[in-house]
Amino acid sequence: MNSPIHWLSEIGLVESAERPADFLVVRDMGLRSKRPVCLVALALLSCWTGANRCEAADPGALETALPVRVERTVVAQLGREHFAGAVYRRGVDGPRIAVMGSRLLQVPIQPSATPTEVFPSAKDVSYSNGACAIDVKGDGIDELVVGKTIGADLKTAEEQIVWYEELPGHQRWTEHMIGELPERYSPHDIAPYQATVSGQTFRGVVLGSNRRMLYWFRIPADPAQPWTRHLIGDLRPEVAKGRSAENSGLAVGDLAGRGRQDVVSGNFWAECPADPTKESWVIHRYCDWGSQNGMWGSMNQLEMADLDGDGQVEIVAAEAEYKEGRLAVFSRDAANPNGLWKATLLDKDLYCPHSLVVVDVTGDGRPDIIVGEMTAGGWHVAMTPHPKLYLYVNQGHLTFRKSVLDQDWGVHMMQMAPGQRDGKVFIFAADEIQEWYPNSTTHLVAWTLRAAF
Repeated sequence: MNSPIHWLSEIGLVESAERPADFLVVRDMGLRSKRPVCLVALALLSCWTGANRCEAADPGALETALPVRVERTVVAQLGREHFAGAVYRRGVDGPRIAVMGSRLLQVPIQPSATPTEVFPSAKDVSYSNGACAIDVKGDGIDELVVGKTIGADLKTAEEQIVWYEELPGHQRWTEHMIGELPERYSPHDIAPYQATVSGQTFRGVVLGSNRRMLYWFRIPADPAQPWTRHLIGDLRPEVAKGRSAENSGLAVGDLAGRGRQDVVSGNFWAECPADPTKESWVIHRYCDWGSQNGMWGSMNQLEMADLDGDGQVEIVAAEAEYKEGRLAVFSRDAANPNGLWKATLLDKDLYCPHSLVVVDVTGDGRPDIIVGEMTAGGWHVAMTPHPKLYLYVNQGHLTFRKSVLDQDWGVHMMQMAPGQRDGKVFIFAADEIQEWYPNSTTHLVAWTLRAAF
């Protein structure tokens, strides 16, 4: 069997194909190891018994046989330092992972990699977990877009949106200003965005500010100049209605079926107008989780996909900051398309599932769901000793079979590397550790998945 590095080399994620000493090959469910291990096999619990609708008696039952092969590597141990997120990017010297927090680092995709600081750190300067990679200049090299906070006092801090350019032969990146946020609040989520109006394509990023405001920034002819800020929506009126005020998570896709990029955040989706550079968006509430769990219920991780093959895009949501978090699929109600969507509950009692990826792992053409728990999440809840990484295999008709991919490695804001080939899936994340949790360290971990059969 090929080694994990061989797999990563085959899909173009690393240059070396030598097998390191600190890899753990996982079958079914993996455990931490300080020495090379070739195979770990554990029996899981019970069987999945069909549809997990909201009225299901036992959502989240475990499957005994794992339908994928899993190989894990610890890319970097980052110590006690707080890191909010990690982003895959095509760098000057090949694929890299950028890690942001109190510093901005870049890490090669290999075991026990040494992080490189790519921009000078400074006191009272930090970077948000809202970040994304985008090829700003169109040269095949990805730039990093991220929120930058200047100042320790949140009431007076300056919040900037910036992009970093990597130049050949330079370890330090060049910083460019995109714009500022009126709310002076670090963006929780940033994603690439694109709109076509009268045959002209506009590119940029969409982001959430203060978990109440949605904007998109348009790249100008000269991307080194400030980008044009457009308002998508203001979710603050919901506060007056006694509903959730804290909305997070971000997904972009065509929900209205008009060939435009709509946006989902928290419990809402924003319908893109014909010309988002001039016209107003329409905000719809698709989910009412916030009214059940207070502020935590709308701090979700979100994805979009046609999960049941009916040609309609569903929304997948996980309650990211809630220690009894739910995972559900939301389907638009044809009888009330702008009202609440129909919820299909897939799981419950997940510990702060702040990682969500939707991808066809098994190779059967149906999107599957990967969910990861944090080590210490929710800001006000105790650490969990055994965070888990779950796979929900799509069985059709919005039913899923649940398995444990790995455990004991908490993850935050998990992402998937694009451009995967031969049925291999590469996912990664840095765990978010807060300073007040004792005996905790931040790590950057990656998993390579492929169908077992």
